Amino acid sequence: MRANPSLRRRLTWYVVISLLTLTTLSGIAIYQGTSKEAEEVFDASLVQTARVLDGLISRASLESNRSQLSRALASTKQAHEYERELFLAVLDSDGKMLLHSREAPKLPVSGVQPGFTGFKHDGKKWIIFALSSSRDDLLIVVGEGSRVRAEITEYVGSGLLIPLILLLPPVLWLLWHIIGVALEPLQAVTDQVLQQDFRRLQAIDVDGVPREISPLVDALNQMISDLDAAYLRERRFVSDASHELRNPLASLLINVDNAIEESQDTEAIDSLHDMKLSIKRLSHLVSQLLALSHLEKADSTQAFETVDLARLCAGTIGSMRSRAEAKSITLAFVPSDTDCRLPGAKSLLESLVVNLVDNAILHGHPGCRVEVQCRREPGQICLSVDDSGPGLDAEQRAKALGRFYRAGDTNGMGAGLGLSIVENIARSHAGRVELSESKLGGLCVTIRFDLA
Repeated sequence: MRANPSLRRRLTWYVVISLLTLTTLSGIAIYQGTSKEAEEVFDASLVQTARVLDGLISRASLESNRSQLSRALASTKQAHEYERELFLAVLDSDGKMLLHSREAPKLPVSGVQPGFTGFKHDGKKWIIFALSSSRDDLLIVVGEGSRVRAEITEYVGSGLLIPLILLLPPVLWLLWHIIGVALEPLQAVTDQVLQQDFRRLQAIDVDGVPREISPLVDALNQMISDLDAAYLRERRFVSDASHELRNPLASLLINVDNAIEESQDTEAIDSLHDMKLSIKRLSHLVSQLLALSHLEKADSTQAFETVDLARLCAGTIGSMRSRAEAKSITLAFVPSDTDCRLPGAKSLLESLVVNLVDNAILHGHPGCRVEVQCRREPGQICLSVDDSGPGLDAEQRAKALGRFYRAGDTNGMGAGLGLSIVENIARSHAGRVELSESKLGGLCVTIRFDLA
């Protein structure tokens, strides 16, 4: 089964992808604009240099100072590494170089025309600007290698890209936490839903809920209201029906007993005994339904007291011993030397023990043994009921906590509600029910009450 996608992660990635897209497009636009501006600045610099040289150089000054200019331009001492990327040359009308700097490349054979020209020499690209002298027939040429422009462009590009890469982790972290803060109201609604108790449903608090999820909260509150009303009607119906059925069933049982005493027909007596058994089973079911209804109506604010579970078990088992003996079942309590006190409602815990022992007696056969033990373990108190009865297999144990589930002999007195009542009481006391194979060979029911 696929895991549900995280809204927080999805929103983060949406924002990050949008941010990266916009930043990339902006970077490309800035890069292209900067490159174009750099080209224009460098071109303007070449033009300006050529005009300055035009004002300084003439054929007469060139002839008189040729040796001095040649020595200066041929100097190997460099003031800057980019110096070798720049050159100047002066050509006569035939294209012959009258003067040139040391780094000047070999100019194109086809000659140089006034204006901007680009060419390659020894695998290196050069950009030149040629200007006709305003006083003579000379041609002044200044140029630079394309590496200068390429490095400037790369510098601008890296200046845009590197900060983006360095800022991406903190931006991701910041977005993650900002979106988390924005989603806190949704988490608050989720926490309120998770804390709902089906026996005491409460409307979700709408204070601080964002406008976008208000319809969802309103729908949940409407559903909670409908569920609470339906549950209340069901609970009231079960309680009222159980009360109404008890007296007629008791009267019917008395009438059947009277009919058995007065009847002389053997077949009629057998039928009446079967009827009596069915009435007892139905009475037991009504009693269990009434107990379950009362349990589910119990208020969560019911005052708890300190209950000695071991002493409670001993007293309850003493009162049920006669019933076990009537069915030839041995009922024993294994005393504990540990402190088994816990906070709880004494009446509910007594009902829990009664249902556990009653369940073992109902499903046990003559000669069975039922052992009840209460002990303290780290952080919890455990109550276990073992029997040597028929027990339940793994599949049956998985279903046994469901209401009205009856395994094995369906003609018994059990209504399939005993363990459901036990689970409800255990849950109200921070306990959980575990079913396993007993050391006596039958079923072991263990209740673990957390003390934390």
